[in-house]
Amino acid sequence: MRFLKITLVTSLFFFVFSFLFFKKEALACETISLLGFEEISPNVYTDESLTSQQRSLLNSAITSAYDRVEQVYGKAQSPSRIIATNNLSYKKFGLNPTGMQNSAFFRECVFLGPKGLNVDVIAHELVHAEVRYRTNFFVEQTELPAWFIEGAGIKVDYRAPFLMKNIEMSEEEIENVKSIFFFRDFPNTSVKTYQASRVAIEVLDPKQLYKGLERLNEGESFEIVFNF
Repeated sequence: MRFLKITLVTSLFFFVFSFLFFKKEALACETISLLGFEEISPNVYTDESLTSQQRSLLNSAITSAYDRVEQVYGKAQSPSRIIATNNLSYKKFGLNPTGMQNSAFFRECVFLGPKGLNVDVIAHELVHAEVRYRTNFFVEQTELPAWFIEGAGIKVDYRAPFLMKNIEMSEEEIENVKSIFFFRDFPNTSVKTYQASRVAIEVLDPKQLYKGLERLNEGESFEIVFNF
């Protein structure tokens, strides 16, 4: 009996440890105030690596990013937590030099690095947060392809390489990107892949995105809802 208890406790320990290791970004998001970050405005956290001027500019960029998302898709509902730093030592918690979005345990979270403190990156990541906020876990895992989520984000990202006027893409390249379902298969360092996602989503009426996500939650298929 004692051996069984030890085995169960050990197994539980390794399960919890493994879970927290693979969800370290989510854990960092939920406990960010314990890592030396302070809340400079509602749901916006920075550390001392950002100057007072950078903090002010960040708040302005976030406001502009929300406005852009609303203009394109409609008003965002996700109370996303935004975490910004110039310190790349936080890479172990999910930070990259630009930015990324991650689902935490109780909220959506946006991590911003030194290259991501601008309206384009913030708007891009806020769309990812909104898509995930509006869909349940089952839908996200079975119906929403990576290219679609990235394409939706790129649509509000006005950096030069992602503007439609600057993109030349063959039908084959577009169809290739539309075959990518899982994020692990999405080449996130390839500008061409992001461009193909941007072109692929162009046929979507952006004002129907939120309604479409709601229909997915109700059990309809991605192909039927978005006609892809």
